[in-house]
Amino acid sequence: MKNKFKKILGLEHFSPYMKNYFDKSNAQSSIIVSVIITILEIWMIIFTLFNHYTGRTVRSQEWLATHLSAYILLLTGAIILLLYSIKVLKEKKHNRIFGRILTAIFSVMCIIFGIYISYMDYLKGEQIITFITMEVFIIDLIIWRPIVTFFIDTASFLAVYIIYSNAIPATYATKVNLFVLWIVILLTAFNMYHQKYVEAKKAEDIEGMNTYLSNLAITDELTDIPNMHSFRTMTEEILKEGLKNPDEYVFLFLDIENFKNYNEKNGFEKGNNFLNAIGHLMMYAFEHSPVARFSDDHFVVFTKKDKAEEKIESLRKKIQYSDDEIKLGLKVGAYTPKSSDININSACDYARYACNSIKRKFDKKYCEYTSEMDKDFERRKYIINNIDYAIKNKYIKIYYQPVALAKDRNLCGFEALARWDDPTYGMISPSNFIPILEEYREIQKLDTFVIEQVCQDLAEFRNDYSVTFPVSVNFSRIDFELMDVQAIIDQNLKKNKLNSNMIHIEVTESALAESNQMLQKSLQQLNSCGYSLWLDDFGSGYSGLNSLTQYDFKMMKIDMGFLKNFYSNTKTKSVLKNIVSMAKEIGMQTLTEGVETEDIFEFLTSIGCDRIQGYLFGKPMPKEELLKKITQGVYTF
Repeated sequence: MKNKFKKILGLEHFSPYMKNYFDKSNAQSSIIVSVIITILEIWMIIFTLFNHYTGRTVRSQEWLATHLSAYILLLTGAIILLLYSIKVLKEKKHNRIFGRILTAIFSVMCIIFGIYISYMDYLKGEQIITFITMEVFIIDLIIWRPIVTFFIDTASFLAVYIIYSNAIPATYATKVNLFVLWIVILLTAFNMYHQKYVEAKKAEDIEGMNTYLSNLAITDELTDIPNMHSFRTMTEEILKEGLKNPDEYVFLFLDIENFKNYNEKNGFEKGNNFLNAIGHLMMYAFEHSPVARFSDDHFVVFTKKDKAEEKIESLRKKIQYSDDEIKLGLKVGAYTPKSSDININSACDYARYACNSIKRKFDKKYCEYTSEMDKDFERRKYIINNIDYAIKNKYIKIYYQPVALAKDRNLCGFEALARWDDPTYGMISPSNFIPILEEYREIQKLDTFVIEQVCQDLAEFRNDYSVTFPVSVNFSRIDFELMDVQAIIDQNLKKNKLNSNMIHIEVTESALAESNQMLQKSLQQLNSCGYSLWLDDFGSGYSGLNSLTQYDFKMMKIDMGFLKNFYSNTKTKSVLKNIVSMAKEIGMQTLTEGVETEDIFEFLTSIGCDRIQGYLFGKPMPKEELLKKITQGVYTF
């Protein structure tokens, strides 16, 4: 209630924007008022002098001097206010106190002038139009706070009433008219004020939103340091100057190590505060150089090489000492531009690639982008830019590798493997293109194509050759994030009239390294719908045993890495034997990959391994070769 009352009287605090808005508005009104009064006073001076000297209306010298002085004084005040108001509108900064004093003095002059002229008219029995006109000009056109308006309006009407009544006692009608005029002018002024107040608030809100959006366009919302758009703009301006020696500069890509663990331990709010602090530390360390947050816990800098590594080391120490429990660190990739017309995005990508190349190298903290990396980077770009084209033009082919039963050596299925036979690079290894597609979150395009092609091939084998067998298909963790894996599989099985037991779903152990409830839920749903889940590459990572307790896999595919030292390492056989034994105890079948010799096959059979996959039974082969071996009786099921 108190605040509402203060708002009605105009006693609330104005923001700088609101004050400036009212000043500008009053300056515009003052120009109108002062121009009108200037014209009126010039006309009155000319009219009075013309009538006096032509003899139309002869006035005494005293009357003439008094009135002309009043006209000239008001005219002077109007011109001064006019010039000041124009200056206020032209300039961003102005003396607010001086402006208010000037407006107040001019307003008092107008009211006194109106009272004086109307007093003369009142004595002659005429209407007090001049006073009312001046009151409207000053009270209704110029915006005052309501409390100020009340005092000015009330004081001026009281003065009129007292002065005029002392000369000629006011009639009842005059009193009523004065009271009504006082109310009308006062209410009009209040209404004008509150309309202008609402306009000012709306304008302030719009201005605030525009400022917010403008800042958002150039500032990172989380850290409040420049974003990538701003970074590109600033860096381009530096490069446009035409650097004589661009190799004296360097693009840096900075990645905070173990930040994810810091986030999990301290929570996202503290994690965000930490990134904010690091961002400002970088701004301070690389003062006068473009700095920006690239994404997540990654930052980029464009700076002179001189002392760059020294500054990085100083930053690294501050990051390392930020938490006693989490071992934080800083990996940095660098790219030296060869010319001033370098593409900023490409330069940042080069530095990022150099940084990523040392992510798993614990002894390396800084890496410069090299010509060797350049070849690999171009190949990476080629893969990302051409995956759609490769799928469309059948450069991606499905190869099938046999899986045999250990007990009788008969085939029991195949694994579908993608091969990229490219017209530019030739045969691109899956170990090259699959990790890249996963990194850039494009793997779902490949895996969707694989399941579509496999289902088509299985339908062809059944319809044309009366051969049916299951095929295992690999899926990435990212597939489950970017698409509905089950819906894709169901759709293709239905389209080709296949049963769910024709597709085995392989998920690598590394995909389960991170606790992911969405993935766990998806796999449980697939399992409940009759799909056989296979754990691929068991033993290649660090989460194998844990994943066995969290997921319901039917098959454990033992990673071929165990067989590399089969003949030289005596521990290998014991490890394999215990893995197979453990799998049987928890109700899982086992399949060992990479089997190439009879000795290994016989050993695996002896310890109870259920299935075998490797060159001993066949390399991955295209559909045509597979069909040939089936029709010739090489493969039996």
